[in-house]
Amino acid sequence: MMKIKILGSGGWEGIPAPFCNCRVCRLAKENPNSKNFRTRPEILVETEEGKFLIEISPDIRLQSTKFNLPPIKEFLISHWHFDHMYGLLELHAWSEFVMKEKIKLFCSEKTKEWLDRNFTHIPKEIIVIEPFEQFELYGVRITPLPLYHMFFQDKNLKENQLKNTFGFLLEKENKKAVYLSDYFKIPKKSFELIKDTDVVIMDGTYLFSELFPDKPEQNGLTNSEKSDSDHIHGNKILELAKSFNAKKIIFHSITHLTEKTHEELQNLVPENMFISFDGMEIKL
Repeated sequence: MMKIKILGSGGWEGIPAPFCNCRVCRLAKENPNSKNFRTRPEILVETEEGKFLIEISPDIRLQSTKFNLPPIKEFLISHWHFDHMYGLLELHAWSEFVMKEKIKLFCSEKTKEWLDRNFTHIPKEIIVIEPFEQFELYGVRITPLPLYHMFFQDKNLKENQLKNTFGFLLEKENKKAVYLSDYFKIPKKSFELIKDTDVVIMDGTYLFSELFPDKPEQNGLTNSEKSDSDHIHGNKILELAKSFNAKKIIFHSITHLTEKTHEELQNLVPENMFISFDGMEIKL
């Protein structure tokens, strides 16, 4: 059996977001045990042989204590952004003085460069992974799936040049699960491996939100300029989800930008689609 647990279901700010008093953040503050309270991205994968994590959330200290995690030494990192790997800072003392061995990080060359430049003081073993080159952890076969991530960086790249940001196909026996981080487009070869799987855990940052929210610094911008092209928005998210033809779709990285509660979002998605929450479990 392969079990997946979503420890952190929120986007880059989490919910409640810092200093925010919007309706969703207020509800999360009033009830920290509700599904509206979301920490940043973190996925636990468990088999009979062991456990590993996808991403290193900035909230890993809270998640590891709330869900009583055992010591974990292996981490898959999708890319180098703050909400997906800066929890490494929280693991420094534990890895160096308690575990007394290096943690293993599986990531792209670009992410390795970032780690080497910004976290030189943290003992770690970095294993650079390549597009579609499979490896195994605790009985799970893992395939890195390259994604078109940041528009200004990736827009002119051919599909065979993509190697900075990864999703992950997880396979054990005859069960398949896919985790997708941030993207504005899915390349064809990755798409073919995502299709018809048991579950796809995919980005839902801008569910039912066509534009990045208005801010004073955006005055004078057109609507197209306000769109965050590093993610897909609104109905395009649901269209992509349907095209995967997966048995189950789960949206992660939920933010307060939708201005909708967990329950309201869940009521808006089709029958085989689900809004994730901290602590959600998937058994395959």
